Amino acid sequence: MSVKNWDKSIRPREKAVNNGIESLSDSELLALIIKSGTKGCSSVELANKILNQTGGINGLMKLSIQQLMQFKGIGLAKAAQITASLELVRRMNYLEVLNRDIVKEPEILIEWLKKHIGSKNQEYFVVVFLNNKNQITGYTDIYKGSSNSVAINAAEVFSEAIKKDAQKVIIAHNHPSQFIEPSIADDKTTYQLQQAGILMNVPLIDHIIVSFDSYYSYAEKGKIRY
Repeated sequence: MSVKNWDKSIRPREKAVNNGIESLSDSELLALIIKSGTKGCSSVELANKILNQTGGINGLMKLSIQQLMQFKGIGLAKAAQITASLELVRRMNYLEVLNRDIVKEPEILIEWLKKHIGSKNQEYFVVVFLNNKNQITGYTDIYKGSSNSVAINAAEVFSEAIKKDAQKVIIAHNHPSQFIEPSIADDKTTYQLQQAGILMNVPLIDHIIVSFDSYYSYAEKGKIRY
């Protein structure tokens, strides 16, 4: 049954108006973005099906436009609307970490990194730029690798840091496997970038590995000191 044939009190749009947007379930929120379902399947039912098959919001955030279009009833326009909404969430999350002292409040950066790259299906490598007050002034997603690995070039990392006038950097990447213990390659990369940072007078103060719900910090483990 189409949502427009439901009682007004349980329609997502009316619920949002009368009870506040926070009263809606994940499926109802997604249904508002989707707007319409398919024959015999309401927008809420379609949204619920997508969330069930992808493992919820975290799974949904991993999907590309092309992957979303594999669901019956999701064309290019709807897929683009969904991914645009999720990208806005990522960008809003980033605003929360700007100008914060992340040496004193490392959990703020870690939570943002989890949301930014923790759910990705491929390895992403991020460079975070800091000023001399340990405040984040910017970042760049410098690499995207395969599902298993990402190649790192120290020259590119620090050339970006110099362009941004960074005083310090933090590097981070995700493990799509969700196993966050560093590999031998991660240790080697960390050492190489740490040495390059010393030469460039832009110290590397941490290397953080994230999944969607966990993390590993080289600095926290005492493997990086500056």
